[in-house]
Amino acid sequence: MEQFLQKMHKVIEEKNLICKQIYNADETGLLWKYLPQRNFVSFREKSASGFKKAKDCLTVLGCTNATGTHKLKPVLIGKSAKPRCFKHVNMDALPVIYKSQRNAWMNAEIFAEWFKKDFAPAVKSHQCSQNIYSPKALVLIDNCSAHPDELSSRDGSVTCLFLPLNTTSLIQPTDQGVLQAMKS
Repeated sequence: MEQFLQKMHKVIEEKNLICKQIYNADETGLLWKYLPQRNFVSFREKSASGFKKAKDCLTVLGCTNATGTHKLKPVLIGKSAKPRCFKHVNMDALPVIYKSQRNAWMNAEIFAEWFKKDFAPAVKSHQCSQNIYSPKALVLIDNCSAHPDELSSRDGSVTCLFLPLNTTSLIQPTDQGVLQAMKS
């Protein structure tokens, strides 16, 4: 943990970053058809009729900067490449970035594509609109196997830093209730 903090401070000092330029990204599962595990029944009934557990899952990637002033479009990963519900929908007009993967999980290709095509350009555009003349950024991510080892923008102004093992639930901002609030 101590080494990570030193490395993070070194990157922040070298790049001369402010809080608006430090981001955090994390994934979460969204069981959108999952029913509650318990039901209330009257005292006369011994049990409630059961349901088959629907475990239709989506993965959501949320990302924001440390001040909360720049919230990027969430990435939604589903199983279908072209879901029927999006048949006549302009995918670019959605409030999310939709991706597909066989089991609806994040993988290295989707994450790298999001980082290069969506994250880095959105960060640079936002920082230019905020009159930050040297658009640089640091994104803190957990050490999930779906995250590529080395990731930075083409010009090197946007880089990733991995959180230490077994500490993400303690120090990662999106695990401190941000994603839970979004899911609720």
